[in-house]
Amino acid sequence: MKSAATTTTTRPGSWRSILASRPVVMALTTITFMVLYYQTLSNIQIDRSADCGTASCTSNNNNIINNHKNIDGNSNGISWLQLSPEEAQTGDVKSSTTDTGIDGGGRLGVYPGRRPKTVQYILHEAHKRYERMLKKRQEMLDFYGWGKSGFTEWHRVGYFWLYFPASFSCPHEIERVGPLDDGGKWVCGLSLYEEQPRAKCVMYSFGVNHETRFEGEMLDRTDCEIWAYDASVNQMGPETQGRPKVHFTSVYVGKEDRVDPQGNNWKTIKTLMAENGHDWIDILKIDIEHNEYQTLNRLMDDYEGGTLPFSQLLIEIHVDPQFIQFVDFKRFWERLEGFGVFPWWTEVNLVPVMFGDKPYASEYCWINTKGGAKNILIHNF
Repeated sequence: MKSAATTTTTRPGSWRSILASRPVVMALTTITFMVLYYQTLSNIQIDRSADCGTASCTSNNNNIINNHKNIDGNSNGISWLQLSPEEAQTGDVKSSTTDTGIDGGGRLGVYPGRRPKTVQYILHEAHKRYERMLKKRQEMLDFYGWGKSGFTEWHRVGYFWLYFPASFSCPHEIERVGPLDDGGKWVCGLSLYEEQPRAKCVMYSFGVNHETRFEGEMLDRTDCEIWAYDASVNQMGPETQGRPKVHFTSVYVGKEDRVDPQGNNWKTIKTLMAENGHDWIDILKIDIEHNEYQTLNRLMDDYEGGTLPFSQLLIEIHVDPQFIQFVDFKRFWERLEGFGVFPWWTEVNLVPVMFGDKPYASEYCWINTKGGAKNILIHNF
């Protein structure tokens, strides 16, 4: 006879059976996990707020700025975003451009690996990228050996594209001024000249002919004063005639002060600056049909061991076997680099192509990374 075993029977539908069911157990486990997960996230967010939601965040960002502000000696703060007093205190950036709908950005310092971009930091990074390009240039020269003596008919413009790319950076906005066709120029940091953080802006323009739409727009938009020189014409184009801030002289710029057999006056840049009482040029524009080499080589001779006296150089560079050989061109280019002047923009002049010829010139825009307080482009405003 079997003994009666004592058992506890759970009636269907009781609260114990409900709690013991698999779906309920899984649901309770999931809820517990989610609570712990969101609590962890909340703690992380609190830690971020502690770092970047108070003045300590601004202090941290200022330390980053200070670490990169000593390239040519000065920094006035964050250049990439204008902060309100509240935003500067909390680090919580809420500014936006209401007319375009552009968002002002997020909390400073939160995005991993990013830093507030001072002008000096941008230049520092541009130098590193340019060094990599220089290494590649030398490797190409060693490997191919192209153009070691002169520019060939078919490959002359190719040397620009292959050996001398515009690999540096303008640390401000860039904008084309003047016409979209031949005669227009790309300018680095035009807003700096429009806003006038300095007492004056000095611009030299060599080779104006009758194409002065670039100069005209610069006069319309800035307080720049222009000194223009070109002995091939007796006056400038209509955009500049009669304007008080334009000074035109029928003189050629070149490698020496002289009068040629045709009676034309030639003067060096240094001589013209001395005559005008200038020690610095904000914008130097040169379009003088092959004479750019002798003109700038003389300028580099005059300032050897020092700093070239301009902030940016806008120049059309011509390559023609009659005027320059490749080895001399390379030496000319490397001299500019040695002065801390680097190209940030280029475009091939395609006007000859319209007439069935091959292109033989390129527009280049350069920035001088030296000059201290005189050079408006290497400071934060």
